[in-house]
Amino acid sequence: MVDGIEVAPDRVKVYFNLNLDCLSVIDAETGLLYCHAHRVELHDAKFRVQEAGRQRVLREKRKNVHAYVVGKCHDIGEVSKERFREVDNELYEKYSICDCSDKPYDYCEQCVPESSEDFRGGYYNPYKFKTFVDDINKTPIHKSSRVIIRDKTAIGPHYNIFYIPQPKKKRLAWNAGLRYTLKQLRADKELKTKSI
Repeated sequence: MVDGIEVAPDRVKVYFNLNLDCLSVIDAETGLLYCHAHRVELHDAKFRVQEAGRQRVLREKRKNVHAYVVGKCHDIGEVSKERFREVDNELYEKYSICDCSDKPYDYCEQCVPESSEDFRGGYYNPYKFKTFVDDINKTPIHKSSRVIIRDKTAIGPHYNIFYIPQPKKKRLAWNAGLRYTLKQLRADKELKTKSI
């Protein structure tokens, strides 16, 4: 608490609570429960799977908490299409952040950001994979700059984990740091032999 106002922790762990059918948000420093939510947005997130817990699931065929997402807490709670802005010093006006009511579906990229093309879907199944994986190409997910986790009650696309993929690193050639490439050395030798 800061000045009597409850403030979300900087880094949190988020996992799906099987008993309550919602997300549990844990303070990563203290390990204490911060809240339960239907939607959580994290930045600079890492996907963690505890291998011992996964082995226990495989051995006992019973779910337990061993997989979670850790990151900087950005937003907790549903995204509302309606917001309020101050008109005068005391009056507030209700406005909508988007106009997707005329579309055949009831959400758009402005009111539900995880519906944009920047995000990919992901999931975790301890019986099939050792890590969180991408929904389409099944590649492992280890970290992301922005992650949105939802339970099954949230509006929008039907997946539960949305993430922005990390950009692929450019691979340098083995000789990228060398002063000359092999072709340049051969060309230099040819020039020297011709000049003699």
